[in-house]
Amino acid sequence: MPQFDPSSFASQLFWLVVFFALLYQVVIKMVMPSLGGVMENRQRTIDEDLAKASDLKARTDAAIESYEAALAEARGKAQALLRETSDEIARETDARMREVSEGLSQRVDEAEARIAADCAQELERVRDVAADVTVALTAKLLGESVDASAARASVDAVMQEAR
Repeated sequence: MPQFDPSSFASQLFWLVVFFALLYQVVIKMVMPSLGGVMENRQRTIDEDLAKASDLKARTDAAIESYEAALAEARGKAQALLRETSDEIARETDARMREVSEGLSQRVDEAEARIAADCAQELERVRDVAADVTVALTAKLLGESVDASAARASVDAVMQEAR
């Protein structure tokens, strides 16, 4: 292999240095400036994207705060409406209960009056029957006839004592 021949080492080293220097100059003059421009563009794009992201985050936070405020306001209105409706229903229920209670009270009073009238009428009948029984028993037991008005007076006296 000719590259391992020690007599050609000096020329190989010479051309290595020449081509290395030329390649180094090409890289420094042509590749590095364009590579630096690409790096600067990339950094600028990243910075702009970060700024946009920060702006969008701030806008999002503002929108969230606005949404939460609107939601809290809506909840407050809903609770107020619920309270008003509940109070109105309670008032209507109370009014209806009073109407029903008054109607029932009136019906109870009417029923009590009817019962009292029926009771007085039945007591009158019981008094009449008791007077008739007294007249019949006195006539049967004693053999004497008793006046119906006297028997009625005696039954009235006994009923007065029982009360």
